[in-house]
Amino acid sequence: MLKERDKILEQLDALLIQSTRGRGAIAAISGSTAIGKTTTLNALAERATSADITVLSVVSSPHEREVPYSALAQLLHSIEAQCTTADVPRAGGAGTVHAGRQADEAAALAPPLAQDDPMTVARRTYQIIAELTALRPLLITVDDIQHTDTATLTCLRYLAQRLTQLSLALVFTHGISVDEQPARVLDDLLYRTSARHFHLEPLSRVDIMGLAANRLPVLPSDRLIVEIHRLSGGNPLLAQALIEEHRLRLASDSVAGPMPPQSDGIGRRSTTEGGASIGPAFYQAVLAYLHRLGPRAVRLARCVALLDEATTPLLLSRLSGIDTELSKRYLRLFTGLGVLEGARLRHAGVRQAVLGEMPHGEATQQRYRAARLLNEGGAPPQAVAMHLLGVGPLHDGWVLPVLQEAAAHAMEDGDVPQGIRYLELACECSLDEGQRLSAKSLYAFGQWQLRPAESAPHFRALKGPILEGKLTGTDALWVAEGMLFHLDFDEAVEVVDHVNSGEADMSTALHSTRMLMAAEVPGLLERLEHPLPATTAPATSHSELRARHALALILENGADKYAIALADQVFQGSQNWPTSKLSGLPKALLALCYADQLDTAAAWYDLLAAEVERHDAPGWWAQIESVGALLALRRGRLADAVRQAETAHARLSGPRWNVSSALALTVLIEAHTAMGNHQTAAKYLETSEPPPALFLTRAGLHYLYARGRHHLATGNTYLALSDFQECGTLMRRWNIDTPSLAPWRLGEAEVWLRLGDQKQAARLVEKQLANPDAGLTRSRGMTLHALALVQATAKQPPILRDAFRLLEAAGARYEAARVLADLSRAYQQLGDKQARPTARRAWRLAKSCQAESLCQALLPTSIPQNMDTKPSEGSCGADRAGQDSFGTLSESERRVATLAAQGYANREIAERLFITVSTVEQHLTRVYRKMGIRNREQLLQRAHAVSYESV
Repeated sequence: MLKERDKILEQLDALLIQSTRGRGAIAAISGSTAIGKTTTLNALAERATSADITVLSVVSSPHEREVPYSALAQLLHSIEAQCTTADVPRAGGAGTVHAGRQADEAAALAPPLAQDDPMTVARRTYQIIAELTALRPLLITVDDIQHTDTATLTCLRYLAQRLTQLSLALVFTHGISVDEQPARVLDDLLYRTSARHFHLEPLSRVDIMGLAANRLPVLPSDRLIVEIHRLSGGNPLLAQALIEEHRLRLASDSVAGPMPPQSDGIGRRSTTEGGASIGPAFYQAVLAYLHRLGPRAVRLARCVALLDEATTPLLLSRLSGIDTELSKRYLRLFTGLGVLEGARLRHAGVRQAVLGEMPHGEATQQRYRAARLLNEGGAPPQAVAMHLLGVGPLHDGWVLPVLQEAAAHAMEDGDVPQGIRYLELACECSLDEGQRLSAKSLYAFGQWQLRPAESAPHFRALKGPILEGKLTGTDALWVAEGMLFHLDFDEAVEVVDHVNSGEADMSTALHSTRMLMAAEVPGLLERLEHPLPATTAPATSHSELRARHALALILENGADKYAIALADQVFQGSQNWPTSKLSGLPKALLALCYADQLDTAAAWYDLLAAEVERHDAPGWWAQIESVGALLALRRGRLADAVRQAETAHARLSGPRWNVSSALALTVLIEAHTAMGNHQTAAKYLETSEPPPALFLTRAGLHYLYARGRHHLATGNTYLALSDFQECGTLMRRWNIDTPSLAPWRLGEAEVWLRLGDQKQAARLVEKQLANPDAGLTRSRGMTLHALALVQATAKQPPILRDAFRLLEAAGARYEAARVLADLSRAYQQLGDKQARPTARRAWRLAKSCQAESLCQALLPTSIPQNMDTKPSEGSCGADRAGQDSFGTLSESERRVATLAAQGYANREIAERLFITVSTVEQHLTRVYRKMGIRNREQLLQRAHAVSYESV
């Protein structure tokens, strides 16, 4: 458009020359708002002044459109201003008035009154202009003539009809009138046959490149120009604002270095993919553009900003009070500018700028009207509630249900903070106490999701209303479950008994609470005044109930196949879990963990860890993380267990204990004990004394077992014995005596072995063996390990090998390393040459678990301190034979065999070589055949001297 504007100015220059020769001319410059019409008009005026042509300027305003002769008053004032430098004709036409006497004749140039006859005024105006042009050529410019009052237009038309007799040029700018029909006299003026018309088009990319090159310190990229063109729609006002934003960004980067893109809120600058900076200058340019379009455009833009994604032409018309068709025309205009995308403002910063300049009272009133209109139109509750937040407490009957439903949807979508804001307002809007208490129960639940450790007071505050019968049903049970989480057991029992004694049929909800108590606080069931109903959990029931049922069944029956299927079903169907389903996921993970389905549970945990990030629900995420820590512990990933447990504990711990923070704490104690970090474990134990209520919970069993492991590792055998025995007493009393929860008998047996009472240890192991543990692979492997230790040394190796195979299959690496360590010791005592390679294998497995204590225990007796040193030239013949036998293998077989000889499990070999476990097994089968051996033990014997570096 820059080159096009130069051409237009050249043609207007020709018109000026024509007018100076006594042949008047008329021209109109049109184009959309802020396209550059005024700039072109001003440039023409400067050229005229340079050519000694008198310039009289008028700027029309929509605010003065209805004021007769308002524009003519500007013209007369401009003529009066000329009196200081030139002789001006008398109003009556009889001679001239010298500049020194213009004050005496000021009345002759006074603007006419509204009641003056239009034709009389027009003739007088013509006479003044005609006598002016007799002295010097004249240019009259009128900016935005579409806003000029009708009376002045009549005078201008009178002039235009007589231009051929004057040295006069009339040049107008004419903008698009979206909301008003132009006066007939304006059409008569603009569309005369003698009038020349010039239309300004939006800037092209080439034009923007020229503008940017002149204003920026570096040559702009093509991508930047394309983005500025897209964002501005070619509008010069917006394009220049974007160029200025980019210039400021470059200046800032040169001083402070490149900054990352920021959100495009008010007062901040953001960067689009194309590199254009969007910030305050751009937002203010958009506001200026809207105001130049007129008050209706501003009002409509504010309504668009308020409605945002809910904008429709009909709703916009009802909210703004502007005709639907007119609203559509404005929307098309905004879209052409690049401000709109669909029916909503493209940039959040523009939306905030538009809303930010609304007067508070107007904004509040419009938000209320928007909420009411959206609700009447059946809009989603969240769209309605967003506006209600900006209005404040209302007592209209429709408000409370909308806020509660919006809160439920927000929490379902993972936006817990927003849901809480809706519930806070709902509590203030309710006049009915029952409705208000229901909202408060949801609010307490939301606070638990957001800040679990600090939510206890919200639940305790609702105990009284529940016992008074003001808060009933599932709302009351939610409150009770919140109390259970915080170990407020007396209050929780009162609430549950109260609901259980009611007349309403709450069997399903009460059964769900029973399953929760059986899984989380089994010691509390016996304190209830009346037993809770026991039903089944059908496949169609809520995922939370199915997860609770599965966990309770597995704690009672071990690896129950139905319970495993029920837990696995909770995860099926979708990976986009709503927040409401998150409540069941930690319990389903625990069920799989206690069923020794470690690989399956770990796979689901990995999916959850990626999915839960989109939910702003720290309570659920911390619970899932604590279960993930327990899984990592049982899989021998001790460092991961510590990291995850620390994260969960930090989010869950507060001024008081709760069941989930206790679980995270026990993982930290047990993991640090296994790693040999006994001082760290002791610090966690000494942090605070556990409340007695903890030992009515499942987490309390974990705590006793973890504390017992720590006492045993640090030589406090009798303290360890007490913890293991107490753990066993509680598990038997609550009928959840499964070793997958806490293998207390094995811990106690280990204590008795330390104390030298092998018979007592053997009795405990045999008792554990007598209990059914079908499907509990890890637990069975641990039991066989304990069984081997109470046998004579000669009987230990085959039992230990069976234990190792089970633990390896279960993925329990730390327990497998402990078995190998004892197997190496047995081999050493028996004088078996497999002792050294078995010790090396145990060391590497323990090292991969970061179990430094176990590694150090292995080093002095079984393996050299440098595990990766190659055999020296003086190695025995068996070592050389082992290496020679490896020469018959293919490269891939040699890699697999070497890793197997170094103690890596099949799964670990597959992970390191990026192949499947099945491929590893096939390679080993061929290795055995070529080397003339039958199993891994013989491979270790033949190849124990092959180093890891040869892989």
